[in-house]
Amino acid sequence: MDESNDEPWKIPSAGFRSQKAVQICAFFADQNKGPIDKLKLIKLIYLSEREFLSKHNNPMLFDEFYSLPRGPICSNALNGINGRLKDMTVWDKYILRNGNHVVNVEPINRDLLDHISDAEMEVLEGVWEQFSNMNASELSNYIHENCPEYTETGGRVRISYREMLEAMGEEEAIEITNDISNYMKFQGMLESSA
Repeated sequence: MDESNDEPWKIPSAGFRSQKAVQICAFFADQNKGPIDKLKLIKLIYLSEREFLSKHNNPMLFDEFYSLPRGPICSNALNGINGRLKDMTVWDKYILRNGNHVVNVEPINRDLLDHISDAEMEVLEGVWEQFSNMNASELSNYIHENCPEYTETGGRVRISYREMLEAMGEEEAIEITNDISNYMKFQGMLESSA
């Protein structure tokens, strides 16, 4: 499930919430009560991001989305899971990778998930409750059938926030997308001046 790229380390998109992303990974691994399949994990993250965006008109992670042959992904989150972000120190505090499986470094409690808001936790718990019994293949099939923003592809196709919002029937998709884009641009300016 690796994204092929010549660069082994990536700098995430401006505004990406890396610490929140790894805490979400840790939450799902903890709920799984053992190693969680990487493909299942990235599908759960995508469905959580989509659900939160639908409910709150704001993303949790400010990630970039892509359609890949096995379904859509949150790109920076997947790079973190794969150990391919420029600064992996925060990821290595929470999760370990073993082939196609992810496990927590230590048992998780709510205090350790301090970058996840109560509203985000509610969405994560709901997604887990709805989809925990599905394996990675079943989750991929579900997403292919129920997420119209996904494009069948043999490669990699960008999914914009606008496409995701419109696929969910959001009437103010353009305005919400503009707000998200402005936030990410602002974060990019802050990051480049630091």
